[in-house]
Amino acid sequence: MKEATKNWLKIAVKDLKLAEASLTIEEPLGVIFHLHAAVEKTLKAIYEENNGNPPYIHDLKKLAVETVQDKLKEKDFKLLNLIDKAFIDSRYPKNIEEFEYEYNIKSCNELIIEVKELIKWLRSLLEKN
Repeated sequence: MKEATKNWLKIAVKDLKLAEASLTIEEPLGVIFHLHAAVEKTLKAIYEENNGNPPYIHDLKKLAVETVQDKLKEKDFKLLNLIDKAFIDSRYPKNIEEFEYEYNIKSCNELIIEVKELIKWLRSLLEKN
């Protein structure tokens, strides 16, 4: 595995830890931001390993299509869309109370579980190479 790929994965692990830390202090903005970053960096690790330098984009669905499209299931696309939407909502909340209602601690906890499963599966694709 390339050193650059390993670096992307190390940073993704840090972002996942930061998402979990944000959950413990009940901060949905941090959970969403770091979950998105963890998935993005994992996808960029796959891109790096297979294609070289990843593009400077943050759109998870687009990045996934460029890296693992043929392997994604419908549930994966739905999760990526949800994370992308939540990320945009977290960066540009019209109303913070509405944001924190929609992305409450319970839903953030469930999202962390789903994202961990997705990242585990994505990482397994790298191990198969």
